[in-house]
Amino acid sequence: MNHNEQEMQKRIFIFFVVVAVLLIGYSVINSYLYPPEPATEKKTQVQETKTTEQSNPEVSETGDTQSQTTTLENVTYKQSGDYDLILNQRRINADNLKNLVKINTNFGYIEISKVGARIVSIYVEKFKTDMISDFSKRNRLFPTEIITTSPELTALISFSPYSFRQENNKLIFELNKGNIKVRKVFVVNENSTLSLKIETTGLEKYELAIINGVSLKAESQGFGHSGAIIKTDEELIKLDADIERKQIIRGNILWAGEENKYFFQMFAVKDGFSATHVVPVAKEKTVVFSEIPASVEGFFFGGPKLYSLLGEITDEYKEKWNVDLALTDSIDFGIFGILGKPLFLIMHFIYDYIHNWGLTIIILTILLRIVLFPLNHKSLKAMKKMADLAPEIKKLQKKYAKDPQKLQEEMMKLYAEHGTNPMSGCLPIIAQIPIFIALYNVLMVTVELKMVPFLWVQDLANKDPYYILPILMGVSMIAQQWIMPSSDKNQKIIMYIMAFVFTFLFMNFPAGLVLYWLTNNILGIFQSFIVNKQMGLYKPKNNG
Repeated sequence: MNHNEQEMQKRIFIFFVVVAVLLIGYSVINSYLYPPEPATEKKTQVQETKTTEQSNPEVSETGDTQSQTTTLENVTYKQSGDYDLILNQRRINADNLKNLVKINTNFGYIEISKVGARIVSIYVEKFKTDMISDFSKRNRLFPTEIITTSPELTALISFSPYSFRQENNKLIFELNKGNIKVRKVFVVNENSTLSLKIETTGLEKYELAIINGVSLKAESQGFGHSGAIIKTDEELIKLDADIERKQIIRGNILWAGEENKYFFQMFAVKDGFSATHVVPVAKEKTVVFSEIPASVEGFFFGGPKLYSLLGEITDEYKEKWNVDLALTDSIDFGIFGILGKPLFLIMHFIYDYIHNWGLTIIILTILLRIVLFPLNHKSLKAMKKMADLAPEIKKLQKKYAKDPQKLQEEMMKLYAEHGTNPMSGCLPIIAQIPIFIALYNVLMVTVELKMVPFLWVQDLANKDPYYILPILMGVSMIAQQWIMPSSDKNQKIIMYIMAFVFTFLFMNFPAGLVLYWLTNNILGIFQSFIVNKQMGLYKPKNNG
């Protein structure tokens, strides 16, 4: 085997090793590449305050000891100087989650508790998932809850039963306690959002905030971000769920909430927030709340990060509020996002016409193969020419065995005479690495493929339960190596071994990704056959 073929073999081997290492270690690398990002821009400031443990073993609470007293008529509330979530048994005992208003929707149902007029359930039938986590329900921490700098006032507003009535599509919850009045009006919209208008009386002298989101259920596989997400007019801030201190983000905040790789909760108001707090309340659990005036109008969204849905909501409020909420930015396309997002948009465009994600992946693979056709074609022709030149190269190696410099010169002349370059075989390999990793990340974090069936596979975002696709992929890799021109049997043996290795490696990969690789291999086999035929490999031998 000549020197250049050895180099080509090494590069092919390195390609598979690099891809394997990148895919297996990506979740670890991702955690280091995306640490919590304190914002230091002109309008955005992040402050830290210490947290103190409370009696509840599952949650913790923040608060300072400075206080002042404000008196309204016959009611006196003591302010702590900081927002108090009251994370103790009192919160849990206040609501047994039985006094609920249930609204059936086109995607499932929503439940709002009459205690505090808080959203306690958003069930999305398509994904068999409640957007309000079990952690929220166990600790009675819910989005749209109002909190204040007075624990007693917070308890009054959020732990008291509200009166309820419905007027057309408006769900009206009211609290009337002496000089304190709170009115919450919910409207369930067709785009899966809930419009919310809050009007209060008697709270003008108090600092108020609303809970935007509480940590969601952690999704399997360490891809995508889990934790707080805050959108300002300048940047998108993501804070991991394992932060140890409270973060305060100040600036022109468009919306804030909590997310995992597939779903998120967020609340936005018409004029934005001046400050948002992210508070660690348990191990890898945070609560996000934003400061609000005495009366405010906005909307809450708790649901899947479907690109088209988030785009529709963004467009709607761009027209209503004249502000770009850019909700689609919440979808994390990873370190190869510059490739991943365009690939996903192409997939989404194709899907809009054929309405089948499995066929969409196949069509995308064909398109990518067409784009890379010149590189692949050049690579295959180079490999065929290298195989044809093997006898000549061996003669040169034998002739100039003691003169490496002369050998290199003669080999370069030979390549030039026959119009080939051994390194051209590496070009499609180099091109496919970022595409493969980008598509891998897309299939791991986009909710569109979650629980989507194709043939025998019930979830393209999960592994093939019967391992049929990985086995077919391994067979296709063997077939591809069998038909590919090569002058060295050892190289083919190594690639056959790699086919077996990749078969086992791909067994736990998303079925959508394996489908892509299988389709790509099949197309590669056809292209190799065409190249071989063009170069006369299948011409009948003339024995005359």
